[in-house]
Amino acid sequence: MAAEATVNVRRGLELLRPHPHRGDLIAAGAVPLTLAVVLLNVRMDGTWGDGIHLVVTALACALVLGMGLLAEREEERPRAYQTVLLLAGLTLLAIALLRLAQVLGVDEPLSSSGTLTWMTLIFAAVAAVPAWGPIGSPICALLELLAGGLFLLAFVDWVFSPEGPTTARWILLAIVVAYAAGHVYWRDRRRRHAVHFVNAAGVAAVALGLTFLADLFGAAVAGAFGGETVAGDPGTWWELVLLAAGLGLAAYAAVDREPGPGHLAFVVLALFVALGGLPGAGGASIVGWPLLLLLLGAAALAAGLRPLAPLPPSPDAGRGAAPTEPLPGRRGEPPAGPGAARE
Repeated sequence: MAAEATVNVRRGLELLRPHPHRGDLIAAGAVPLTLAVVLLNVRMDGTWGDGIHLVVTALACALVLGMGLLAEREEERPRAYQTVLLLAGLTLLAIALLRLAQVLGVDEPLSSSGTLTWMTLIFAAVAAVPAWGPIGSPICALLELLAGGLFLLAFVDWVFSPEGPTTARWILLAIVVAYAAGHVYWRDRRRRHAVHFVNAAGVAAVALGLTFLADLFGAAVAGAFGGETVAGDPGTWWELVLLAAGLGLAAYAAVDREPGPGHLAFVVLALFVALGGLPGAGGASIVGWPLLLLLLGAAALAAGLRPLAPLPPSPDAGRGAAPTEPLPGRRGEPPAGPGAARE
């Protein structure tokens, strides 16, 4: 009986395994299916119960993600249709986890650090299967890293309940350092995965800058409505962190010709300008970051534009071309060479 059940399961899995020559068509069908399920979760949120949404979303997730996991990898990296199936399936998984939390009695899952902890842990564990298993999907590795960072933030907030955003900022800084170290480790092992370690570090740096921007925005809103306008100054240390992260991302993008880190570098440096451009307690002044960056930029330009010293002549300078001899032709044919054509 057990052997027959195993055979039936294998047959069912083979039916779900996409054939490579039909992969693009299957992925083209999975995208509107995923969009339809997402729209149902949005439009029918107040009409259908959480349990119905959970069943519909979970079944769609099992179908789409299952096909992505069962597809055979034919090349060094997954083909485009398999990546589409994996991304669509993980999107449905995230929505299914939200519905599961609501079924368990959590009205606002994203506002509960305890609920967010187990949700991100499950998501990261599932994304790790196609990321580091036989499939080796780089984009799934990025999603796993992002979910892992959210898990760490939610776990610390759930267990220790820190006051204020300072703890979260230090955790984000630790994530940036850890992902940078992960890039160094995986650089020669899995090149595309290593690039996404840098991308994940860049996202963490953006989140770090946004915590200060949120403080400033909240203070501005409070001041507009007559409330307290106290906003914590980022300070030289955190501005230095953002500057170093932005310049590091830009340098990596330029050296390795990767567009993702370059885009993130622009956002991080824009946050640095927004925060570092605020006037200090003594009023606006050129002293500080403006003067320091001007001096550094001028020094780099001067070093790059300095006159070049003439290079010494090469060892074979002045020598003529080396003598050549025509190669003998085939048997019965005249030798190839300049004189052969004249003969």
